[in-house]
Parts: sequence; C-alpha cells; structure tokens
Amino acid sequence: MCRESIPLPPRLAAAGTRLLTELDWEGVAMVECKHDALNDRYYVIEINPRFWGSLQLAIDAGVDFPALLVECSLGRSPRPVTSYGVGIRSRWGWGEVDYVYLRTKLRPPGKVAVPVFLSALGEVLHWSLRRDRVEILRWGDPLPFVVETLGRIGLLR
Repeated sequence: MCRESIPLPPRLAAAGTRLLTELDWEGVAMVECKHDALNDRYYVIEINPRFWGSLQLAIDAGVDFPALLVECSLGRSPRPVTSYGVGIRSRWGWGEVDYVYLRTKLRPPGKVAVPVFLSALGEVLHWSLRRDRVEILRWGDPLPFVVETLGRIGLLR
C-alpha cells in the first residue's frame, strides 16, 4: 500500500556490504532483512539478484539504480550517491483499494461495516503532496497503470 524512505541504519548498511563483499558479489542485489525491535537486531531473510519491488520509491527519493547500473554496464564509474530524500512515500493505488476492501470485509465481529470502511478510506486518502508519489500511474508513461487496471477488472489475462 504505502512505502516510505527512511535513513539508512549504519549497522545494516555495513552488514549488507560485508555480506555481499564476502560473496564476491557484482551487480544488482537485494538483501532483505527483518528488524527485531526487542533485541535491536537485523535478520537476513533472503538475497536476490534483481531489483526490488520498491525500486520506484528509491528513484523518487533520488537514487536511480537502473541508471547507475547502465553506467556500470557501459564501463563508466557513476558518481557516488551520498544522500537521498527521507520521508518520501510511494503509494500503490490498487494496493490501497485492496486494503480498504479487506479492512471492511475482515472487520472484527460486532463492528459495523460503514464506520470501518470510512476509517480505512480515511487512512488511504490521507495524502501529502510534498511527500507522496503514485507508484504505478505516471503521466509520462501511463501504460503500466492501464495494463494493471485492465487486469484488475478482468479485461486482460
């Protein structure tokens, strides 16, 4: 539904870098971790040799990983990225529709549907023009949104 860029925890960055260095890794990789707040520890869940699902958030926050990969593939040394926008949010519209639907359908016993629906709708309609970006619908490239929407309504399989 909504993803948000956060400051990179230094310990996590160091551990991920160390892990990929030990693997003698070159190229794109996603190291997925879970944080145990109780013990303040990170646990590696998986490592994937591909871009991640939240790639658009990284681009919107100022780190264009595909462009950096192209530079490397052409034998160039891209300029290091030392900062990015923190607090940028990427919103997936159809995910938010799912969220409102499921919150309403799976409401606790005894809860009336309309207030639950309105509460969930209020959550997804709470936008900040400064921070929020639409993940799929881009005015310069609307086709991914059109294809996703046609698939959602059953006109494309």
